[in-house]
Amino acid sequence: MNPPRRFLSRREILETAVALGGLAITHPMRSLLAQEVKRQLTPEQVMGPFYPIIRPLDHDADLTIIKGKQGHAQGKVIHLTGRVLNSKGEPVRGARIELWQANTHGRYDHPSDTNQVPLDPNFQGYGVQITDAEGRYRFKTIKPGAYPTGPYTMRPPHIHFDIMGKNDRLVTQTYFPNEPLNEKDSIFMSLGSDKDAAVGKVLPPTKELEPDSLVVAWDVILDRG
Repeated sequence: MNPPRRFLSRREILETAVALGGLAITHPMRSLLAQEVKRQLTPEQVMGPFYPIIRPLDHDADLTIIKGKQGHAQGKVIHLTGRVLNSKGEPVRGARIELWQANTHGRYDHPSDTNQVPLDPNFQGYGVQITDAEGRYRFKTIKPGAYPTGPYTMRPPHIHFDIMGKNDRLVTQTYFPNEPLNEKDSIFMSLGSDKDAAVGKVLPPTKELEPDSLVVAWDVILDRG
């Protein structure tokens, strides 16, 4: 008489997967592992008062130049790149990303922005892109300046995002590492343990990019994608 079948527990399956090391893992086991490891979701944040009322005619992924103009935007060029993923780490293809931000001086091209620093006529300030099959996006822009929100308060450099996936929509902001104003900003500090998920990683440029530019890598994690 054959002994009764014994089914592996979830813990035993995971331990077996670890023991396998680099060996191929069967599809059911991969699915179980994917359920076990969920990525930290990108936190939702306020849209803010400066979402563009009138979107520029030129709203491509390069915000440093405006079609029909000869000049380039002032400020530090950054290549903002990353992926949109769901909580299982799967790419979200065809997600629509809107981006808007202040210029290098800390001013938005918006009628409600009363900051007295100058506008930059060669800075686009807003862009749209659709993620590719691997969930990837890339914008060329400039590092935004900080700006005052009161007599004694300043908002740190940040970039606004509105991401529309297949199942989820997320309005959020990304920040830059090692900015002294981050820890003084009430919006950033309100994120609590989610703060790290809102900060991009700054890398040196690759050889095909401007030598004085920066690469900012930041992945967006939606719940269902």
